[in-house]
This record gives sequence, structure tokens and C-alpha cells, in this order.
Amino acid sequence: MHGITILQVSDIQAPPNDPYPVWSRRLVRVPARDMEAFAARLATSMKEDFYNHFVDKQSALVIVLKGKYFLLDKRGKSTWGEMVQYGATVGVGSRWTMNIPVDEDELL
Repeated sequence: MHGITILQVSDIQAPPNDPYPVWSRRLVRVPARDMEAFAARLATSMKEDFYNHFVDKQSALVIVLKGKYFLLDKRGKSTWGEMVQYGATVGVGSRWTMNIPVDEDELL
């Protein structure tokens, strides 16, 4: 895959009582034509308790969890059920999967 660009690398303080006190955040730009292939590849290296997500400028939201990724509508939370259920099986509870910051990502 060509054209994947790292835009920003940062560490952020986790919420209180999180088992991982510092989160590493990588903001990347992925060409639209490569989003699904990138998600599939990333899913194979994900660990339990973690997720990745990315959005496009329209309505696509890609959620990557251990072993699986989901192509969703970022404005259609009512369609996220399967992803939320799967997330729970790999240690990513609905506290996280139902609160993905899609609006913040649109600003990048």
C-alpha cells in the first residue's frame, strides 16, 4: 500500500481507572481506495482491548478490532450493533465503541 502518511504522533492521558494510563495516538492519512485493505491488514495485528478507527470526508467510518474490521456509517449509530457486540468479545466495551469521536477526526 502506498500513500499512507503519518500526520501526527502523540501520547494522551487515559481516563481515570483505565488499565492503560497513557494512550498512544497515531493520526494517519489513508487514500480512500486503500481504506479497506489497510483495515484488513491492521485487523490481523490488533491486540485485545484496543481499537482503531478512521473516517472519510463523507460518511464512512472504519472500525478495526482484533481479527475483524467494520465499514459503517459514521452518522448511523443504530447500525453499529454488530461492531459493538464483537468489540465486547475482544475487550473493547460499548463505553468505547459507542463513543467514537468521529466529529473530532473530521477536523484533521
